[in-house]
Parts: sequence; C-alpha cells; structure tokens
Amino acid sequence: MDTSDTYSPSLSVAVVYSDPPDLIELETRVATRQWGGSARAYDSPDSFRRQALTLESWCRHLKGEAVVEAGADTGIGWSRLRFYRTDNAGHVVCHVTLATGGLPSNYRRTEVWRLSLEFQTEAGLVEQFARSLRLKINSLNVPAVLKGVIG
Repeated sequence: MDTSDTYSPSLSVAVVYSDPPDLIELETRVATRQWGGSARAYDSPDSFRRQALTLESWCRHLKGEAVVEAGADTGIGWSRLRFYRTDNAGHVVCHVTLATGGLPSNYRRTEVWRLSLEFQTEAGLVEQFARSLRLKINSLNVPAVLKGVIG
C-alpha cells in the first residue's frame, strides 16, 4: 500500500470556530488525485466527541459501519464520513459526503454544491484519526488528518 503524499487521498477535519459550550464549526477537506473539496458544518462538542469515540471503538471490531456527521444537507453545511469494511480481508474505506452551506434562507436546492467520494484506508490510520478528532476538538485550526492508501 502506498501512502505517499503525491498520490494518496487525504481527509482533514478542523474546528474553525467555537462558541463554548454548545457549538463548534468544523471544516472538512478531502482531496484525491483527481477530486477535492471542502465544506463547513456545525455540531456540538459533546456530539462530535461521542462520534469520535464511536469511530475509535469501531476500529477495534470492524463490524457494520461508523458515521461521523456534522450539520445537515439543508443549505447550512454538511459533512458526513462513513467508514466500513469492503471485504473479509479487513480492507476499510471512508465515504465522504460534503455539501456547502452559508446560503440565504430562500436558496434553491441546486445552489448547494455537493461532493461524494470514497477512498481506501487502513483501520489503524482510522483509529489514529478518530483519536485525533477527539483530542483536537478544543483546538482551533489544528486539523485531524486521515491518509488514504492506494492499493
């Protein structure tokens, strides 16, 4: 597996705004060799921390799927990271769905930009990412980064 910076996909999530104790704004960025995008979304620190803990736990068993989500696909901004195994050998992927936000209340549905892509990674890398998400939730502009692999 290759995780070189030149070709491997990467994902980063950083808290870019905080209004303790109820609100954080997260910026999610994803890049692959051909595609990339970013979106901002809101969540509560407690909810996001619980999701990171769930993802950490999921990495130890690799059963079903784990989802880390902030915001909603309603024009306010959305980030959805879905992790699951693709086979019995334990290959793991991250399916990223992003939607832009910050639109006026009378926006048209087609004004929201959406990106959906998937990349392969490894359970150990996902576990490090989940731990980083949990620990950096109180640090502004310090991203948690997940590297993908090219098989």
